[in-house]
Amino acid sequence: MAYADTEFYKTKYYGDTVSDESLEKYLEKASDRIDNITFDRLVDGLPDNERAQTKVKKAVCAVADCLYQIDEVKKASMATVGTVTREDGTMTGKMVSSVSSGAESISYVTGTSGNNSDIYSQAAMDKKVENVLLRQVATDYLAGVVDNKGVCLLYAGV
Repeated sequence: MAYADTEFYKTKYYGDTVSDESLEKYLEKASDRIDNITFDRLVDGLPDNERAQTKVKKAVCAVADCLYQIDEVKKASMATVGTVTREDGTMTGKMVSSVSSGAESISYVTGTSGNNSDIYSQAAMDKKVENVLLRQVATDYLAGVVDNKGVCLLYAGV
C-alpha cells in the first residue's frame, strides 16, 4: 500500500507532474523505493508524529514525480537508434532529441547541457544514476526524520 494517496499528492504536495490515470501506480512504485531507501523502517506503519508523516508522504510524491519523468524519457526513447539494454539495467544507443518533418532532420542527445531533462535522460539510461537521483530526492524530505523507535529513517546501521 502506498504511503501517500492521490488526495495528498494534489492537495498537500501540490503535484501536477504525474497524470491522473497513472498516479496510483507511481505512488505505489515510489513507496517501494522509499522502503528500499529507508531499509524497510516504514513497513510497520508511518511514524506517529504528524510532521514526520507529512515528510514521508512528500518524499513519496517527489520520488513518484521522478519515476514518472524517467519513464516518460524511456517512452520517448523508443525512437532511439540501436538501443541495447544490458543486464545491469543500463541502455546504450543514440537517443533522439528532436525530429523535423520538412527536411527530414533528426537530432540526437549528446553530452549534458545542465537542464533537468538531462538528469532524467541519464537516469533512464543508467540504473545507478536513477538510484542516486531517487535517493537524493527522498533525502531532501527524509533527512532527520525518525521512526517510532527513534531511529533515523536513513540510518544504515542495525
